[in-house]
Amino acid sequence: MNPKKLQRLNIRIDSGTAVVGLDHIEIWDGADLALLREVMSDLIEHDGFRSVGVDLTSVKYIPSGFFGMLFEWYETGIEIRLHSPQPNVERMLWFRMFFIDCPDGHFQLSDERVRHHTPNQQVEYHKREFMAEPRTDKGDSDSVRYGVSTSGS
Repeated sequence: MNPKKLQRLNIRIDSGTAVVGLDHIEIWDGADLALLREVMSDLIEHDGFRSVGVDLTSVKYIPSGFFGMLFEWYETGIEIRLHSPQPNVERMLWFRMFFIDCPDGHFQLSDERVRHHTPNQQVEYHKREFMAEPRTDKGDSDSVRYGVSTSGS
């Protein structure tokens, strides 16, 4: 691997988990994601880690492919952890749906809440947990809350 790329990385072992971080980069781009994929693949495939994590201390924006990359490994039995995410990362839909807050401060990827649901049950779960807004008027209807107008206009 290119030594300049390695200078941007921090890798530490935390209770058997290899945790990777990018030095003070707030907004990741495709190159950052490719670097993370390369390093984490090496940790999993060559070094034999079954638990990997990403330190998100300074990250404010993550490309959408990040979650897909993590979920691919998760589906093969790798434990995925995120450490110290910023509040705006915690508000991202994929984060709220699939990461569980653990007692020791990290967040762990898990699809337990929706794993055995039918597609219809998953849609209802997503509506209930992630799309619904608090009702403010007596006249609100569920169709209006979800952005569907039932009026003839």
